[in-house]
Amino acid sequence: MKIIDYVTPFLEKYEATSDYYEAYFQKYPEAFDFYFRFHCKNKGEKLCIALQQHSNKLDELNFVKDRILTHLSAITTIYENMFDITFTEAVHIFVGLGGSNAYTTHSMNPEVAFCVERIPSLDSGIRTLIAHEFGHAVHHIVTLQNGVEIGQIDWSSPYTWLIQEGMATYLSTQVVEAKMDIYFVFERDKAWLDYAQTNKAKIIAAFQHDLEQLSTQEIFIEWFSINGGERFGYTRLAYYIGYEVVRIVVDHIGTDDTILLWLQPNFKERITSLLKELAN
Repeated sequence: MKIIDYVTPFLEKYEATSDYYEAYFQKYPEAFDFYFRFHCKNKGEKLCIALQQHSNKLDELNFVKDRILTHLSAITTIYENMFDITFTEAVHIFVGLGGSNAYTTHSMNPEVAFCVERIPSLDSGIRTLIAHEFGHAVHHIVTLQNGVEIGQIDWSSPYTWLIQEGMATYLSTQVVEAKMDIYFVFERDKAWLDYAQTNKAKIIAAFQHDLEQLSTQEIFIEWFSINGGERFGYTRLAYYIGYEVVRIVVDHIGTDDTILLWLQPNFKERITSLLKELAN
């Protein structure tokens, strides 16, 4: 596993100019080509905001980077020992423009990226986010070890996204000790968790409705995106739904078989059935 720190060179001679940012992005295409393609739309608009905000948070950006570097090895080692795997791909740590806070690439043996400007500086939140993203990597790698190639997964399906986020969230609870709300939002937000728990049936019923009525892009924005959440006023509530689904399945068949659930021919039907149960 190669850990690449793009934050330090960004901060060393920082200038709050669009030319400085563009030169930075172009210097590291291995990090930013995928980022801007999938995880940071409306680049020009976000660059204007970054130019206003980043000058006042340079120390925070550096702190978040340092904490990621501090915790990466311990968390990934726990996963490697739990699942008898080895993380071999690159880890990118960079300053972006406020898109995703972190992600894994579209591969069965994925690279992992952390975008420090969007990560809260709470230490337990940083550890949990690392565990979440490498939980995705575990999900992919274990699936790959069972003979599955990337083209066999329906990556554009909300059912896939639900099991991915549920699995990563569940796995993060197994390797990092934190307050429960932090596993979902990576900072303290008890109101978010209280709302999700209190209104679980209503939220899941609304999600089921949207699965039938909305486009996949609309579902992603409303339920999975850090920029969504218009229906209930809370973003990424699908993370909570996915976690509840995975928790139930793990109780029934164990973690290893749950990781491979998305390979079953009746995968969508099983998720639909679980959602119906949880909505009642």
